[in-house]
Amino acid sequence: MESKRSRKSSSPRAKERELVYVDENRQLRRLIEHCRRQPALAVDTEANPMFAYRERLCLLQISSRSRDYIVDPLADVDIGLLAEIFADVGIVKVLHGAEFDVLQLKRAWPFEIRGLFDTRVAAASLGFDAPSLAAVLREWLDVEVDKAHQRSDWGKRPLSAGQLEYARDDTRYLIELSNLLRAELHEAGPPHMDEVAAECRRVEAMCPEPRDDDKNDWIRIKGATALDPIGHRVLRDLNRLRHRIAEERDRPLFKVFGNDVLLKLAKAKPVNLDQLRRSNALTPRLLGRYGRDLVDVIAAAKEKGPLKRLPSTRRHREEQLRGEQRELYEAIRAFRKNVAERRQTDASLVMSKQLMMELAKCRPLPTTFDKLADSKLLEPWRLAEYGDELARAIARASGES
Repeated sequence: MESKRSRKSSSPRAKERELVYVDENRQLRRLIEHCRRQPALAVDTEANPMFAYRERLCLLQISSRSRDYIVDPLADVDIGLLAEIFADVGIVKVLHGAEFDVLQLKRAWPFEIRGLFDTRVAAASLGFDAPSLAAVLREWLDVEVDKAHQRSDWGKRPLSAGQLEYARDDTRYLIELSNLLRAELHEAGPPHMDEVAAECRRVEAMCPEPRDDDKNDWIRIKGATALDPIGHRVLRDLNRLRHRIAEERDRPLFKVFGNDVLLKLAKAKPVNLDQLRRSNALTPRLLGRYGRDLVDVIAAAKEKGPLKRLPSTRRHREEQLRGEQRELYEAIRAFRKNVAERRQTDASLVMSKQLMMELAKCRPLPTTFDKLADSKLLEPWRLAEYGDELARAIARASGES
């Protein structure tokens, strides 16, 4: 797409801004007083999924037009005090790739989040095909950000100056970026503003799924379903051992044993240390540390025999469609792809997978504009923009055209 650098903002840069590290409630209350007076706030979060068994929210970054705040949720601060700010629709909350952050915040606190504007979604709607924050900042503001600390362990304290600067970069430019993107969305005309608003409302309404503590995630390991019946039992029990070790050591699962290790052991089924050594599944360090536990689990699993039933793989809902519904889903997906290519935008903004599922299951079939309107599945703007063409695509796929 054509570069927008000529339209970069001239607002004060970071060196002229105040940075406040918030690790006490008195500082948090001052932050809230400042936020109440702002028309817009930029927000981001940092978590530690690569360094803990259960990831935790480790940082909350908030920027206004003049100040940058880094709030430490691991300190003695009551983050719940921010609920009024997040729920205030009169204060725009600017995020980039908001899904992760919204779910992190809601998982940690019962926040209602309103007034969301996602700069990643806006850039995608405008046809920008590399909407990472670094790429969007480079394109619209001619700003380069240092991503050296992208994979930091944000749960460790104290944070280095480099980590604080990285965290600050994730929010300090977002408000001025959002102003430029909004102007371009208005200039581009419908349906850009509508689809960005619809996606932001969808993300606002998201709720985190309950944590999967049933230890049945083993069935989603690539190659698991192809194992023999005893192998299923072995893999399940090895995975339970992995969960127990990971929880005790507060380590992510892959830093205990990789999926490839578990699968190899489930195939070989070694029941003594000599067989385990010959399997070449483990490094000498892992063999020495966990070898006895592993062969004990495998031997016990073999003695118990096959599982009575396999757990659900919990594949995407679209795989549950059968027959005519599946054919309709594929036709609707092809329609979405064609529209996205024509408009040079992200296909998910044309129509979500959830909406495509609902359309494929809808009865009576929405094969005309009026039937599509009667279904109430499409918002008025989406119906006006795509209704006729979508209804024709459904009619062709169902043989009613």
